[in-house]
Amino acid sequence: MSTNTQDQFNVETPLSCPVCGSDLVKTMIRTLGTVTSRTSWQMHVGQCEEHGWFQAEIVGKPPRDIFAVTRPFGASRRLVVNGREMYQFPTVWNDVDFDDRMDKSKPVNPLDAQYWKPQNVD
Repeated sequence: MSTNTQDQFNVETPLSCPVCGSDLVKTMIRTLGTVTSRTSWQMHVGQCEEHGWFQAEIVGKPPRDIFAVTRPFGASRRLVVNGREMYQFPTVWNDVDFDDRMDKSKPVNPLDAQYWKPQNVD
C-alpha cells in the first residue's frame, strides 16, 4: 500500500452534515494511500457552521459511518442530537443488502452521495 499523503482543500465531497443535511464548508479530502491501483483510502472532512466538524473514511466503498470530530482529522467528539449522545452516524450504505455490498462484480462508486446519507437519527 502506498502511503503518499495528499490533502485537497475546499473541494466537493458527498459528505454533508448528518444532523441537518446542510452542505459543509472548509471541506478537505486527505488521500491516505492507495490500496490497489484502482482503490484509494481517503478521509473526507467538513464543517457545519451550526453542528461542527464531521469526517468519514472511504476505502473503495461508501463510508459506513460519519463521525463528529473535534477538528479536521481529529478525535471523535460527543454531540447531543434530540437528547441522545452521538459519536457516529451510520450511513444508509449499511442498509444495502450485505451480498450487494460485497459483490465485486457490481462496482459501486464510493463517491455516490446517495450512500453517504445518515440513517434516521431519531
